[in-house]
Order: sequence, then structure tokens, then C-alpha cells
Amino acid sequence: MKKNLVAILALMAVVSLMLFWIFKPIVLHPNSYMFQKSGDAIKSYYNFSYMLKYDKGIKHDGINYPYSEHAQFDNTHPLHLAVFNQLDKLFPVSHYGVGIINLSMILSIILAVPFIFLILRRYKLPVWYSFLITLIILFLSPQLDRMRGHFEMAYVFFIPMLWYLLLKFNDGEKKWLWGAFLVLLGLAGGFTSAYFVAFYAIFLFAYIVSVLWINQKNIKLVLKSILILFLLAIIPLLAVRGFSMATDWVTDRPDNPYGFYYYHANIFSIFLPFEQLMKLLPWNFYNKLHIRWEGEAFVGLPAALLAVYFFWMILRNFYTRRKIAPIFSESDLNPFLLGAFLVLLFSMCFPFKWGLGILADIIPSLRQFRALGRFAWIFYFVFTIYSAAYIYRLFIKMISEGQKTKAIWIMVLALSFWSYDAIAHSEASFRGTINSNDKLESSDEDYARFLDESNIDPEKYQAIFFMPFANTTGDKFQFERGMDAFGEAMKCSYHTRLPLLQSYSPRLSFSNALSSVQILADSCIRKTRFNDMNEKPLLLICTNERLMPEEQWLKDHSTFLYSNQWISISEFTPELLQNKYKSWKTWADSVTTTLEGKPDFKSNVDLEKIYYLDFDDMKSKIAFHGDGALFKRRKKVEVFDENFSEKGMTGNYELSFWLYFDTRTYSMPWARINVKDKYGLIVETIELNTMQEHNVFDRWVRIDQLLDLTEGMTYQLEIEGRYITIDDLLMKPAHDCYVLKKYSGGVSMFNNYPLNY
Repeated sequence: MKKNLVAILALMAVVSLMLFWIFKPIVLHPNSYMFQKSGDAIKSYYNFSYMLKYDKGIKHDGINYPYSEHAQFDNTHPLHLAVFNQLDKLFPVSHYGVGIINLSMILSIILAVPFIFLILRRYKLPVWYSFLITLIILFLSPQLDRMRGHFEMAYVFFIPMLWYLLLKFNDGEKKWLWGAFLVLLGLAGGFTSAYFVAFYAIFLFAYIVSVLWINQKNIKLVLKSILILFLLAIIPLLAVRGFSMATDWVTDRPDNPYGFYYYHANIFSIFLPFEQLMKLLPWNFYNKLHIRWEGEAFVGLPAALLAVYFFWMILRNFYTRRKIAPIFSESDLNPFLLGAFLVLLFSMCFPFKWGLGILADIIPSLRQFRALGRFAWIFYFVFTIYSAAYIYRLFIKMISEGQKTKAIWIMVLALSFWSYDAIAHSEASFRGTINSNDKLESSDEDYARFLDESNIDPEKYQAIFFMPFANTTGDKFQFERGMDAFGEAMKCSYHTRLPLLQSYSPRLSFSNALSSVQILADSCIRKTRFNDMNEKPLLLICTNERLMPEEQWLKDHSTFLYSNQWISISEFTPELLQNKYKSWKTWADSVTTTLEGKPDFKSNVDLEKIYYLDFDDMKSKIAFHGDGALFKRRKKVEVFDENFSEKGMTGNYELSFWLYFDTRTYSMPWARINVKDKYGLIVETIELNTMQEHNVFDRWVRIDQLLDLTEGMTYQLEIEGRYITIDDLLMKPAHDCYVLKKYSGGVSMFNNYPLNY
């Protein structure tokens, strides 16, 4: 025990010195630096820092104004907030969110040391060897890479600590105490990130399955312990999930985000050595391996070679009808290895991507974990420790058999290659992680001076809107152009307490997300979000990037306040956009009185030159207007295949239709127009924009495209995907053409925009 304590203290001292050397500026001035200043990193810093500074509950008022967001769904480190909000009553820490996150990640590496070391020692590995292997496993950990963005996932100690507590529970002494520690760890993990409580549960469940399999002839001997362990596994799951459900005010969060079938591990992301060398190979060889960053958990070359050896031995014994169990000589570790292997299969999206996707539909909560590859981290820790034990036993065995020189060479090579892998990985993970904090500084003085010089009074405004626009909508829409603007807006929000109207939360309410997207819709669509906002102006922050036409219009019609080489700041009122809609509505009402044609279909041009499909003759549970809509559950649907010139339709035309925003799938359908010549050969394909469209009405999206209809050409509209529903398709001359379609109940469509509703 004394040996272990001395070694652990020495190890922690060594690791602390190494981290101090690597992150010296951050350790000395933790709030003055950021590991990264863009993307998920700045979002994580901002969410935690804003809530620590201004919000004291579970409601994050800094984003998604005026609806706010639940802390549990937005990478805000809820457990950290609970602890440091209390600590702030004794010591002023509310202005140091960046520093708290930075030090938490660094300290988590140090905290992992005793648990990895004690697990190695438990399996009778000598101190010197356990010392070296601990360093290797620590600096090869795939979680180090999360220090560049996914901060809540960077806590390296969690899985080793979970494993160690499980070992202590299995010892049989004071089970209640170690069981309580297990539950507390699961709760702490769950209130840091939902992934950690999932790691906790799946680790225990997989271990239970492996123990039952190994002891299938003597189940009674382990049944009681297994039942207790099962209860320990589900308690944190139920508690975290129950808390979220009980306190969440949103009812339409995405339940099947993108990534479940994409961000997973594969055999190459776990066992492929010399990744950088592989990337240099020609013919895009590396890309063909489909290695996703979320699935990377390389175990190191020695462990990878051992995996190849195990695989070959399994095949040989299977072919020769020998038992497979003797191959795995580490009997004490075998239950964990088998359990970790089951988790590895899960991280590879097995069996869901292997023909049993229906299971993910039956258990929809599984799809909440968009990055299954992260579960491979469990296998990483188990297999590296298993490999270390196996290699050492081989080393001892060879020495006892008189092969000392050969044994030493094998050990030296194994430790050398493993060390190289760890050094290379940690260097790559830590590269570019020291960046000055000019976004969320602890003092507001500089920003207050800036506001004073630019005559901007935060009290005058209700919220911040930024452009280029950025938002996520359950991954169905992807507005990512404005991530730099997002960073500037978060800086302004943090120092002024003004909330952001937009959000980049992956679990944001669909209705909230769509009403945000709709703010930049055409003047033909009323902006419903303003119904829940007051009359005070909004602060508009724009980076000096190219803006889309609708963004440029808003900037041009806003009142200028300030600009520099990076940003411009102006203000606008909700009334500006509401009046724009009212003006369009007044104009449209006046135009409709001049149109001629049928009672329910009128225009200012010959109706023969207009192509309209209302799909009322088709059955659909959902329709934009009328009695029906075109619905296709999956794959591809042909909407039309027409030679419009035969109908007298040539020249510049506008195609528009309404596509349903179906939340049963994580992506929008793809739409394309194939232009075919007289022989039926496709001469051009036009991809339609279905994922970055602001023209939203309720749960419907208006898709439009300008076309040059040419004599003799055939135009085919195809839509591909899952849960395709379209309605009200209109093809009309692009300029100076007005079309009115009337439905029962007084509802009208003008140029394929809702007019009376």
C-alpha cells in the first residue's frame, strides 16, 4: 500500500509538472486564455460563463431569446454551475467561467492518474511498469482531443474511476459504500454530460452480460450481486432523465439528431497505427477507411498488434475446433474485456447499421446519442490495460524460459512504440490550445469603455441578433456561415447581459428554432417570434463577411451605431420587419382584385402559362392546404416530368413548392431538377436548396428555384429522402406575374405565399 501511495504521488507530481510545462500560461492565468475560440469551444465557454455570471438556476437566459434554454441540454456543465454558484457566496468566482473550465479539464487529467495506476496494480503489475503504462494510457487517451472543443467530454478520469469503483464493489467488503460511490459518480457524470451517465450505465450493463455469460453454469453464485449492480446501473439513468423531464418546459425537442449512423467507430479508428502516414497515401486511401473523428480511440501499436494476434488465434482455434477461452489468459480481466468488446460493437453502430435499424426505432432514446463512437473510449481503457497485463505476463514467461534478451527487446519495443503513440497523440491534441481570451474576459471595464465610446446603452435593447445567420434546427437545417459572428455576439452578450436571439444547441425546440430562422424570411411571411417579444429594439451585430440578400436588406435598413475592421453594430426594431410584411400584405390585397380567371385560381397572365399542382387527389395525413398532399415514406418520388414548352411555357420561370419539415427524420429531403434533351438524356441537374431556407410557415418550408425553360427540353423534379411531404407546387413566369389560389375557409395563396391566415 505504501509503495502504491508513493508511486501515485510521484506520478501525479510528474503529470502535474508535464501539464504545467505544456499549459504554463493557462495554469498561471487560467481566465486569460482559451483552448479554442471558435465553434463548439466558444459556445461551451459562453454557455457556462454566462450562466455562472447571471443565471442561478437551470434556465439559460443568454440564448434563444425570449424562450431561453434548459442548462441540461446545452453543454453548460450543470454540476459545475451548482457547485460554483454556491462557492460564489463565499468567494467571488462568477466572473471566472473560462478559468474554471480550463482548470477543470487540466485537473481531470491529473485525477485520472491514481485510478489507472491502481487498476494496473490490482492485476499484479509491478510499480515501475504500472508507472510507465499509466503515463502512456493517460496521454494516449482519446479524450485529450476534446480539450479543443467538446469540453464536457474531456474529463479523462471518469471511465478509470468507474472501473476502479466497480472493482472495489466486487471485492465484497462494504458493498453499500462502494455502491453509493458508483451511484454518485453516475449522477455527477450525468449532470456534466448525458454521455457520461450513458457510459456509466452501458459499462455496468455490459459487465453484467459478460459475467452472466462466463458464469452461465453457476448463475446462482453471481445472481444477487448482479441484481444489485443492475439497480446501481439504472438509478443514475432514471434520476438524470427524470430530472430533465420534470424540469423541461419544451415538448418538441429533436429525438433523432443526425449522426447516429455516421459518427461511429470502426476497426480502423481503433486499431490503425501511424494515422498521419496513412493520410499521405495516394488515391484517398485514408478517406476510404471512413474514420470519423468521433470514433477515434486508437489503442496504440502494441495493443493493435495484440488484437491482430487474438483475432488470428480465434480463427485458428475455431477452424481446428479448439476452445477459444484459453487464448485469453488474463482470467480476472476477461469479464471486463468481454464487456468492453460488447460496448465496442455498440460504438460501431452494431447491430443498428447492420440490418437491424428497427431496434433504434423501437428504443428511440438510443438515437439521442449522435456520436456512438465516443463509447469506444470504454474499450480503449479496458483493452490498453488488458494489453499491458498480457505483454508483461509474456515478458515474465519468456524470462522464466531462458529467453531474457528476447523478452527485454520485446518489452523495450512495446514501451517505445506505445510511448511514441502517446507523445504523438498528446502533441496533436494540445496543438494550438493556448489562445488569448479576448471574448469572455473576467472584467467588463474594456467592454464598458467600448460601449461608452460608441454611445451604445445595453439597457435600451432587448436582445442581440447577429449576421451572417447561424443556427441549428435539430440538424435538419444547417446555418453555419455565421459562426464567427456568433463568437462576437457571445462576447457582447457576456459583457452586457443582453441575450442572443439565436442558438446553436443541438437539442433546441423545433418551434423555437424555426421561428428564429423565419426572421430572415421574405416580406411575404409574418415573423411569429415577435409575438412573444416586446417593442424595444434589437442590437444587430454583423461581421465583415458577405451577407445574403435578405441579411443585407436588414443591415441596410437598420440604424448604424458603430463599425471597425471586424464588425459593425446597428439597431432595428421588430416593427421594421412587421411593417415590411404589412406593406406586402396591403399591396398583395390590392393586386388580387385585378386578377382574372377561375373563381379559385386567378392571374394576370394566361392561366395556360401557369403550372399548378395542389395534390388534393392524394391521401396524406398532413397537408399545407386543401384535402391532400404528395407523401412518400422513403426513397425517391418523381413530382413531375414535363415538357413545359409544349404547354407554351418558355423563358424565365419560378418554381416553388412547400416541403413539410418532418421531425421523424434527422435530415431534410434532397430535391433536384433533371433537365433532359429530346432523347431523354440528362444534360443538367439543378440541386435545390432544402437545408438553408428562411421561408418557413408553421412546419412547412417554401422551396424555390429560378429556371430558364427551353424549347424541346423536359424537366423532371425528383425528391429523395424519408418522410417526404410536399404541397402547393407552382410554376409561373418569374417576373410581373401574380397568381392567386383560393381554398375553402377563406384561405388564399398569393404567388404561393399564404395570404389570409
